[in-house]
Amino acid sequence: MSGRQQASFPLVTIVTPSYQQAGYIRETIESIWSQNYPNLEHLVIDGGSTDGTVEILKHYARKEPRFRYVSEKDRGQSHALNKGLAMAKGSVIGWLNSDDTYHPQAIARAVKALVEHPEYGAVYGRAMYTDAGNRPLSPYPVDKKIGRARLFDVCTICQPAVFFRKSVLEKTGPIDESLQFCMDYELWMRIAKQAKLGFIDAMLANSRLHEEAKTVKQYFSIGLPECIRSSIKNFGAVSSHWVMQFLAHHLHEGPGWLIERLKAMHVFGPTAGIRQSARYEDGWVPPRWRLELEGKPSRPVDFLLIQGENNLHRLHGSVGKMHCTVTVDNRTVKKLELDKGRFNVKIPLPVSSAAGHIEIRSHASLNPKRLQLSDDNRELSLLVKRAIPLSKAEAALYELLEHDPASIGEWLMQHPALQFRE
Repeated sequence: MSGRQQASFPLVTIVTPSYQQAGYIRETIESIWSQNYPNLEHLVIDGGSTDGTVEILKHYARKEPRFRYVSEKDRGQSHALNKGLAMAKGSVIGWLNSDDTYHPQAIARAVKALVEHPEYGAVYGRAMYTDAGNRPLSPYPVDKKIGRARLFDVCTICQPAVFFRKSVLEKTGPIDESLQFCMDYELWMRIAKQAKLGFIDAMLANSRLHEEAKTVKQYFSIGLPECIRSSIKNFGAVSSHWVMQFLAHHLHEGPGWLIERLKAMHVFGPTAGIRQSARYEDGWVPPRWRLELEGKPSRPVDFLLIQGENNLHRLHGSVGKMHCTVTVDNRTVKKLELDKGRFNVKIPLPVSSAAGHIEIRSHASLNPKRLQLSDDNRELSLLVKRAIPLSKAEAALYELLEHDPASIGEWLMQHPALQFRE
């Protein structure tokens, strides 16, 4: 191939991670080799399939010298992708999963756009959702103009319809192998920081939806939390779109559960946490329960939310209401009177608190061993399900979740902690 031809038709490497996809991978491979692009290699990185996939790969390896595969145990899709990307010789990379397919001329269109626009680090086009038989279902919702700011809001790029320069990947680094679901979205975030993304107004790929597809099975359980964590990693914040989806899907879990998960994902940034607690692993606390908070002066603790149960009456009928005294740095801030059963209390803390020593003293406790109820020799007072220090913003969201969930969307749009910042 002459120098002019190499410039017009640079080598393109298509990387396909695969595991147990014998029912789909033949169609995936055929969609690549029917492209009629003259300078192409295809790498399939298989995770050690036992369903007939390897026999299909062997067939194509015998048939086409530019087709290569490995089949061995790996650490999942992200690891397989990185193996393939490290093997890739092309200056342009396509990533096509083993159940997706290309439309005719997809590679040629992508290369043309990259050749004509050296400022593009990646290009993406339109795509179609298809069913298990690869029959069209609906167009993928793709935006024509996507940059870093739009990627903060939401991901409207269809992964199989993307082609990127290997030189850009060398700057961004490999796929994040800690991600199982949104590794593509997280990569687009990093590419967009390095270069422009170009749109191709043509149908490039099909994204197949079927019962075993991660898009179908794992979006809310794995994908959505990964989107939130990836956004915080790359932008230092998360958009209201992702938080609202998370809250809406898990609203039934209750305000305490939701706030606990959002804090664990650092949605509100570096807010206060609990450094030390005398709470036992099974949730019981002693009659003098000591906690030490840790936070930042810029984000002081407003409340300590405690949820649990006053269950001593189940061990001994003589115990009823529980009276508690709460002190912060040896100063009494609240008296509690907890009825039998579940309780949910918010303890106000000094507005200036970034850290502090809290003690909750209960008027009654029981020792199961002394009562000959069990071998448990601890002094027990309350069964605590969760204890969460809340900043002002977290406390405000908790109140909305508890009393006015319909207004959460408006609140999220206005809240500065969740706004985009470079």
